[in-house]
Amino acid sequence: MQRSTLPILAAALAAALPATGRAQDMADYDYENLVLSGIGVHLSEVFPARTDPALGMNVRVDLGLLGPNVRITPGITYWSSQLREGEVERMETRIEDACDRGGVPCPGIELGEVETSDLSLDVEAHYLWTTDYFVEPYAGAGVSLHLLNGSGEFIDDTFVEELLDAIAPGLNLVGGLEFPVAGNLRVLGEARAVLTGTTRFISLGVGGAWRFPPQMQRPVIPPPPPPPSTSTPGER
Repeated sequence: MQRSTLPILAAALAAALPATGRAQDMADYDYENLVLSGIGVHLSEVFPARTDPALGMNVRVDLGLLGPNVRITPGITYWSSQLREGEVERMETRIEDACDRGGVPCPGIELGEVETSDLSLDVEAHYLWTTDYFVEPYAGAGVSLHLLNGSGEFIDDTFVEELLDAIAPGLNLVGGLEFPVAGNLRVLGEARAVLTGTTRFISLGVGGAWRFPPQMQRPVIPPPPPPPSTSTPGER
């Protein structure tokens, strides 16, 4: 993760916060505050724009607080599903139209079942709210890089597969609720929207996160130095 990405995320998140949040001194936001603090796993139902709903998995790490109330969480997300029948028929029609324009008619093309998958690398900034209740809400935004892959019995090693394969940047919007359950363990419910140039989807999921004890966080933050002695030279 490039360090230059972190100030951009912090600035984008600060612009979306109320005036009280923006009033924070930006000098408080520094990548040197980040430490590897925890890990989480989420399962979600993904609702893509062009494919059937699918089960998605997300694994992320907690890098702690970039600044006041702003948490940085890189992660990896994966899901796979079938292209909707209407989308496959639309592709078949376009191929037939292209054949007709080229003077070589090819009626009756059938692509069969087409699978698509998305493996994405994400970096997000979450703004955390503290409440007096047994719940801690958060919301944020981030950037992602999507490795999209298409496959199918009748499209493998063809130009159709090449059209479905892509590497695309994306924008993530996320909101969720955290419920502390025991010690450093938390249960989460989360909603997410992802926008890219080639695919769009929303997801609803649940998961768990474990925050490392202080002695396991890396790099280890040394304890603060003891206060200076207030005794005078004549005192014993």
